Amino acid sequence: MRLIGRLRNAQRLADRFRTVWPLEEKDMGIKMDVIRVGMLETNCYMIYDEDLKEAIITDPGDNAAFIKECIEERGVTPVAILLTHAHGDHVMAIPELRESYKVPVYIHELDEPMLNNGRFNMSNFSIYLEDSDIRLKGGEELEIGGMKIRVIFTPGHTPGGVCYYFYEAGFMLSGDTMFYRSWGRTDFPGGSETDLMNSLRYLLENVPPETVVYPGHEMATKIADERRMHGYRD
Repeated sequence: MRLIGRLRNAQRLADRFRTVWPLEEKDMGIKMDVIRVGMLETNCYMIYDEDLKEAIITDPGDNAAFIKECIEERGVTPVAILLTHAHGDHVMAIPELRESYKVPVYIHELDEPMLNNGRFNMSNFSIYLEDSDIRLKGGEELEIGGMKIRVIFTPGHTPGGVCYYFYEAGFMLSGDTMFYRSWGRTDFPGGSETDLMNSLRYLLENVPPETVVYPGHEMATKIADERRMHGYRD
């Protein structure tokens, strides 16, 4: 029975927890796992340098205990939580993770009011920033866990949506701004179709075409493929 239990647990991990970076052609010592959490299967990413073993956790939308299990499985130490935006399906595991690991939360300042208001973030769950948390404006150059990250302000899905561009590694976390052959909704509180289209245009015209894009839900894409879908001629 113990063997059956271990096999079931291994299958459960495989279904919701797997490595997505590096791709075969790129290996800079950075690893990234996707952890699918919550009813909407939000892509929570765990990114870490293999030597330092310091991990960034992004958009921990639910299932804090499962995220902690994945952290333990990899043997890493979380050093930051990065939020692409403040919707409930991207933030609900924050209190437990912050309590367990004492790490700062990074979020754009325009999404802080949404984080504080369970009705606006559509979770009935309010989360408040602490003094150690980081309010972003967009355009910051971060270095966390040995990884260099550019914060790109991409409003539209929410007022303070951001993408995190790991420019040395060659990938970007797009949250709910850009999806595979699609983009985020704008009919939620604070959404703006005009802002979102401008954000998409900026990404398509300024992020290198070879960049791999990991969204907040579903599968990855590339800037080059999204450019073709939107009618750009390279």
